[in-house]
Amino acid sequence: MSQELVTYIVLGSKSRLASLKKFKVDSNEECIFLNFDEYSSIVKTLDQVIADSKGSLIVLLPPSTVPKKHNRKTLKKMGMINYPVWGWFNSPEHDEKFISSLKKINTFIRNTPTVDQGIYFTKDLYFSIGGIGHFQSDYFVEISKRLSSRLDPQAPLSPLTFRGSSRVSLL
Repeated sequence: MSQELVTYIVLGSKSRLASLKKFKVDSNEECIFLNFDEYSSIVKTLDQVIADSKGSLIVLLPPSTVPKKHNRKTLKKMGMINYPVWGWFNSPEHDEKFISSLKKINTFIRNTPTVDQGIYFTKDLYFSIGGIGHFQSDYFVEISKRLSSRLDPQAPLSPLTFRGSSRVSLL
């Protein structure tokens, strides 16, 4: 019996995700599209989807992104070890240099990834901190604070691959 090691959850509104296809997953991975239309429903829905997921490592992704192959191998290894970890991906390379520099400084100072960076964590760690908390326009601020209070983040993985040219927006 094989168990999924990594669950990729692509966040977005129903209309945003309707035009996208799920990316191809390897063995021991699963990909879930999480549709939501308002922020008030996302916390309860996300907690339920994470609880029902098969993976021991959860990766929250913005629409139209895919982790690179070497990142996916690294994430599988993290899931296999079954030790509490969390972190994010580096800023996208397609950002303008100035904006990218500001995002990197913000991430370094606040330990808070932006939505276009994505975030990953172990399922056990997620529930030990009480879930995502408040989900607002700053997407990962609350969960990053909660995770940081429990454990230091891993070094960021290389940037996500963007399959579209539009700016990241969950709604």
